Amino acid sequence: MREPSKALRLFLGLAGYLVFVKIVLTLAPGVFRSPAQAKVFEWPLLALWTALGGLGVFLSERTGFPQPWEEGGARRRILEPAIRGIALGILAVITDAATGWSHAVAAKMGLPSIHIEFPASALVYPGGAVIVEILYRLFPIPVLLWLLTQIPALRNRESAVFWVLAVLTSFLEPLGDLGLRSLGFATMASVFAQDYALNFLQGWTFRRRGFLAAIVVRVAFYIVWHVVPSAFAGA
Repeated sequence: MREPSKALRLFLGLAGYLVFVKIVLTLAPGVFRSPAQAKVFEWPLLALWTALGGLGVFLSERTGFPQPWEEGGARRRILEPAIRGIALGILAVITDAATGWSHAVAAKMGLPSIHIEFPASALVYPGGAVIVEILYRLFPIPVLLWLLTQIPALRNRESAVFWVLAVLTSFLEPLGDLGLRSLGFATMASVFAQDYALNFLQGWTFRRRGFLAAIVVRVAFYIVWHVVPSAFAGA
């Protein structure tokens, strides 16, 4: 039996982290702000995320994506993506301070905050970053890229097809921001643009640095946007 690739083994390690999060949360229930947040960590869905992500990794190795790690790759795979994620996280915090949109959303939902309380936030949000990456990039982009490049007319246009997919899939998450229109167009547009920039940056990072670097962007963003505010709120 053929040994799994390094990329697949790394992904299975990330899937193992999701299992760890689930086990801890089972021992400490009630940390999520909404049933939807809790649902994505249910066992059947964790199995689904693992299957979808594994397929994405398998096909990413066959559609021109780089390995998620390489010798001497800490700067390109970890540090630089983390800096970009931190920068976007700071921008999100500034935007929220100027518009108050997250407080308005929390109040509408009857919650004290949209952020999960610390220290659970430090455990949950990195796991959430892995799930989001599977759903918005790691599964759909390699699968669609592989399928589309089986068409004779697109067989030698892999790069162009990827960028079209990156542009389109980057809209998936920001579409949810359209619900902020009641807070004014400027607020909605600001949050939408920043979410799109985050997703497109992750798509670019995925293509140039591999899926681990793309996840690092999201984890760094979540630390600044979710974890740090929750830690100060509990101080």
